[in-house]
Amino acid sequence: MNHKFFLPVLLLVAALPLQAQNKPVPPAPPRPDPAAATFKAWDKNADGQLSLVEFRAGWEQTQAAARTQMALRRQFASIDANHDGGLDATEYANLVLIKQAGKSAPPLSRFDANGNAKLEFAEYVKLVETLAAKQDAKK
Repeated sequence: MNHKFFLPVLLLVAALPLQAQNKPVPPAPPRPDPAAATFKAWDKNADGQLSLVEFRAGWEQTQAAARTQMALRRQFASIDANHDGGLDATEYANLVLIKQAGKSAPPLSRFDANGNAKLEFAEYVKLVETLAAKQDAKK
């Protein structure tokens, strides 16, 4: 083995990680603080304190959202006839909101964000929010 060649290569290779470590690392983006965001949303008069009235209103809104979420999960599970965790084209066509929309019903692909030809729960929620809002607007 030629040691005259080996030593400079070894020094060069050993220096590479040091060069990479000398580059400044950008700071990580700040993580969202859900507690602070919730506090701010509930603090209606923005005085930095939650009154019992503000807390109660926020709590009731959160409980209503949780009940809605649970109802949507039960509904989704009952519609998912083959229990594969998604609504395929046949299951989609049987949705009451789709049947009510008739010919103006959006195609499944409009809400299929991940392109797997079925609606997973989060995608189903978007569908329900969109079509329910359209129905409310008609009334």
